[in-house]
Amino acid sequence: MEQKSTFWKSAMTAGLYLGIILILYNVILYITNQNLNTSLGLISYVILAAGVVYFQIQYRNHELGGFISYGTAFGYGVTLMAFAGIIQSLYTVVLIKFIDPGILDQIRIMQEEQMIKQGVSEEQIEMASKMMDAFRSPIIIAISGLFSFALLGVIISLISSIFVKKIDDENAFDEAMSDLKSEE
Repeated sequence: MEQKSTFWKSAMTAGLYLGIILILYNVILYITNQNLNTSLGLISYVILAAGVVYFQIQYRNHELGGFISYGTAFGYGVTLMAFAGIIQSLYTVVLIKFIDPGILDQIRIMQEEQMIKQGVSEEQIEMASKMMDAFRSPIIIAISGLFSFALLGVIISLISSIFVKKIDDENAFDEAMSDLKSEE
């Protein structure tokens, strides 16, 4: 029971820290007027991946005595990403509703410009714009952000857990020797 309690507390704390780090990065982008720069936005994924690996290793080394199974590392990564997603979604709602309500219009204009560059017709742009408008409410954006973070948590944790897992094989030598003796 103590390990379950530690798991949730540690995952929530790590998710909070990762969410705050990501918000700070996004605030820096916003202040420097680079928040719509997709190249710099990709750095967010690097921050997320590095954060998951870092916190999985911290959990393994400080809470579990240096050993963690693949499944536990995977679950921990997904859980901390879910909590980071909650923090990031709250920030997104505050940004869109209170800080900069015009940001959605900026995103729409940017998307329309990209479609024009790709040679999309005016009718298709208008139809796509109407469809995108249905998903522009802060709540819908927050919910889709939560699902995105959960999905990213699954993908990142599937990979990172391979490298973070560390099984206690203290008795592996003794077991191998006993298998050899039983074969004789």
